[in-house]
Amino acid sequence: MDGEVAQLAALVISANHRLAYPGDPMPWFEDQRAFASCGRIGFRAPTRRRFGKPRHVPVADTPAHWLELLTGSGVARVVMSCTRQDDAVIPGETLPDRIAAGFAGGGSLWTMATETGDGGALCWQPGWRAAFPTAKDGRIWEANYMAQPCTGAEAGPDVGAATATLQDALSSSKSFAEKHHFSQVTEIFASALRLLEGGPDPLSVPRPPGPADTLEPTARRLLFAGQRGWTFDNLGLWKDQDFSADLWTRYAALSEALYSAVTTAITAAVNSSVKVA
Repeated sequence: MDGEVAQLAALVISANHRLAYPGDPMPWFEDQRAFASCGRIGFRAPTRRRFGKPRHVPVADTPAHWLELLTGSGVARVVMSCTRQDDAVIPGETLPDRIAAGFAGGGSLWTMATETGDGGALCWQPGWRAAFPTAKDGRIWEANYMAQPCTGAEAGPDVGAATATLQDALSSSKSFAEKHHFSQVTEIFASALRLLEGGPDPLSVPRPPGPADTLEPTARRLLFAGQRGWTFDNLGLWKDQDFSADLWTRYAALSEALYSAVTTAITAAVNSSVKVA
């Protein structure tokens, strides 16, 4: 999964867990994998000025500081959203989000909204830049989250509906890849289906403690399967296609369905972290 999306998901899940269980020390939080590529993660919000337009000022210089800010400012929940940016795709002029996701800064617009009990909301949008290109520890990125007043975000589909949609999209993509002898892609989709079913991961990777462990098992499986099914930033997986026009049409339709299912799955799993009072 794209690093920016993974970090945003981690922040939303962690924030909702802290709001629901303020006494949990969350020892995994500061050193979690979602932060590992960043040398700095900061948060800026608009402030009113007597004259002129509002300007953004730093409000938290670490994710831990940001969590403290939320718990002391009346925030009731944090919601993740994914907004498509390709509503009017014109062949030759506009890239669909599923293709643009393979390029830096491309794809859908991902944000998180911090909402207070009285209906107020701030939408936080991440911006990444390679601020530390020579960092020996690999933390070459700086992430800045900029807040703007907004309306509250919808939590989106429930985990059950998102699971059914993702299972269908993964199964269809796996069958297509298998039929046309893309063994690596077939393996990826097969492993995503196993994760969704709760079986052992055929492509097991180390999973240190992190925010996903605070989710219910069904939501955790959905998140892991969605992450595994995120193939859109690996443009070499489908190399050497020799499809006819009809097969290209089928491939595009399956890829579009998968992108929609994966982004919906991630959003649903992450937003399940909101605890209903």
